[in-house]
Amino acid sequence: MSERTTPPTPPAETTEDGAPIRSHADRMYGPPRAAHLAFGAPQPLIAYAVPFVAVAIVAALIAMTALAGVLSIGNGEIVPLRNDSGSTLLVGAGLLALALVIAHAYGITAATLVLLARSDGRALSARDAWVGAARRPWSVALAAVVSAAITVIVAGITTVLLPVFPLAGVAALLVLVVIVIVTAPLLLAWPQVVAARKPLGAALGWAWRSTHMIVSPSAEPFRSPRVAIASTVLLTGLVTAGLTALGGLLPVGWWTPVVGTALSLVPTALAQVLLAGVTVRGVALREEGVAIAPLVSTAEPTSAAARAPRHGGPLWGIAVLLVPALLAGVLVWANPWRVPSYAVTDVPQVWPSSQIAPWADGTAVLSRLGGESSGVRLCSGATCIPETEMRSILPTAIAPAGNGGILSASWYPIEGPDDRSGRFELRTTYSSPDALREWAQPLPSGLTDDEVEDVLWDKRGMPGDERVLGGIDSVFEPADSVFARSNQGLLGVAIDASGEFPVIASVARPRESIDAVVSLDFCSDAECTESVQTTIPVMWGYGGSNSTSIDVALAPDGRTAVVSLADGESRDDFVPLRVLTATADGESTIETPDAEIPGDPSDFDYAYGTQVEIGADGLPVVLYRVPGHPTLRLFSCTDLSCAEGSTTDIDPPSDVLSSPTLAIDSTGRPLVGVIDETASVALLSCDDAACTSQTVVRLVGAVPTDLGAGEGFALSLDAEDRPLLAVGVQREGSMKKATWSGTVLECAAPRCGAD
Repeated sequence: MSERTTPPTPPAETTEDGAPIRSHADRMYGPPRAAHLAFGAPQPLIAYAVPFVAVAIVAALIAMTALAGVLSIGNGEIVPLRNDSGSTLLVGAGLLALALVIAHAYGITAATLVLLARSDGRALSARDAWVGAARRPWSVALAAVVSAAITVIVAGITTVLLPVFPLAGVAALLVLVVIVIVTAPLLLAWPQVVAARKPLGAALGWAWRSTHMIVSPSAEPFRSPRVAIASTVLLTGLVTAGLTALGGLLPVGWWTPVVGTALSLVPTALAQVLLAGVTVRGVALREEGVAIAPLVSTAEPTSAAARAPRHGGPLWGIAVLLVPALLAGVLVWANPWRVPSYAVTDVPQVWPSSQIAPWADGTAVLSRLGGESSGVRLCSGATCIPETEMRSILPTAIAPAGNGGILSASWYPIEGPDDRSGRFELRTTYSSPDALREWAQPLPSGLTDDEVEDVLWDKRGMPGDERVLGGIDSVFEPADSVFARSNQGLLGVAIDASGEFPVIASVARPRESIDAVVSLDFCSDAECTESVQTTIPVMWGYGGSNSTSIDVALAPDGRTAVVSLADGESRDDFVPLRVLTATADGESTIETPDAEIPGDPSDFDYAYGTQVEIGADGLPVVLYRVPGHPTLRLFSCTDLSCAEGSTTDIDPPSDVLSSPTLAIDSTGRPLVGVIDETASVALLSCDDAACTSQTVVRLVGAVPTDLGAGEGFALSLDAEDRPLLAVGVQREGSMKKATWSGTVLECAAPRCGAD
């Protein structure tokens, strides 16, 4: 916008109260355009930004410090936790909002004073504007009340009506637009109130009549305050909403809090100051002497005005507004409050038999619904690629392997010479990071449906060459076969790659017998191209669809493995839990820890299983859950065979059905994944190695879905001890449809910030 063509009125030509007398050119062309009033000098935006930013930073720091126990950081954003402190969180959020509203009201009052001065050619510093705003408490109060009312109305429509009643929300937005257009001229009362030229009632009456005060088209192209103000509100609102939407499309990263905070402050502040400029110019065109009595003489500017920046336009104010954005990025990265921090993403499902493992570029999530579906998807931070089917729906395991790859092992059905015989084979595959990256590439464009189906068929399973580890023959009834879905209950497999070379544990029994074989393959290299096998015969009834039927941990010597084996069969003659210890030389032992939990089992509670880890002392730690009992029993063994040890019963904070999950980090203290009494996905962070006491670390709220039964729960650690979780629930706040029942989290710190 161009400035007025005539020079400013000389200071000597003033009214009795010191206001400059307008020339004929001023009356014809008016003061500078609204955009130039607002952004032609740094002072208006600085006058608004500095107090608002100062209050926002102080209030946010106080709120975060006071509410750290009920907040988390998800994808770089502050997320309230679902817990019993809802009233505390509500009060804290309300006080923060009140502080921001008052700061906004004070800042916009100061900015309006600068704009009033600029409309008459004055040079008013931001400091003098702040002094003037402090002397106008009623103007600040009026701005605060109006701003709070508008904020509540808009927030109610966008956060309540639109998500719950979309049609009613759209209708409310349309009604709000009509109200803005009709009442727009009333905003011209604001400069009159700030200038103290009229009381509020008289200012509103004058503003409503201002639409009939015709001004020269060369001075006011819109010809109407209603059109000028409504256009400014709607256009700046659309631009702000568009920029916010574009910011939401950015991938999650360290820049997320910076961009999010910047987009919430800068466009809104620019729109507020521009709107104030429109109202000030609209009044200046229609009423002589509206300007404030000069706080600063234009002939003898104060030192503050002399020191004020004269160039750069709004850039100085924008720089001030970006300070909270940069500070937010630093604080989210440093996390001085030690609140849980993580990257989270939604996936269509995480079935009951699931595992999660780190690899070079992120995580791999295995999700199995026994006998129905088996697939793997790769994730990184807050994004996951679509799931790829495995070649077999039978039990499968994954684990991190050397050089950032993934080692997988799957049971395969092999058809026999007739319809009553067959064989199950266990095969392992090493997938290198390069192979995984190529495997994760999207399909080429332009393919036909048949070509897409062929590509997906060839892409099934983990990339890499398969190697057969062993197998077992089986005989079937006439109505059954080796391809029956129920065969998945005959098998199990687990991998531990925490040592120098992996170890693979498997269990299998023929369909006609409960005489099973537990096999341990001690790999000779990270890719398991060769291995030495030790077998142990056991009586084993049923493995179910649970990935925790069998688990394995490698002892520090690299030659001894400990297997925990759970039996889902409820008959009295079956052993619910065994701990098997075997060496690569063929030696083995079997122990049966006391797994009896007092009390009657719950109906429809089918989640059970066991997991084993090696503690900081190099000895096994076994976690077990009895079918039908939510209590978790932790065995801390005093020798590798687990013949003796201590027992700790962990009463989970809720009865939600989920498999037992266990991880032990470099501190030697266990981590257990649960869904707690507030229906939040949480970690039980044990305070000591025996887990005699725990700290609950809530991460994200869970909501019920049509598909998620809450049984799928996988937990592991990356190379830096940061927990990785895959859970069969939809997280609170997810924008996905209700049938999506999976959540993948990658914690940003060890124990997800529990320490």
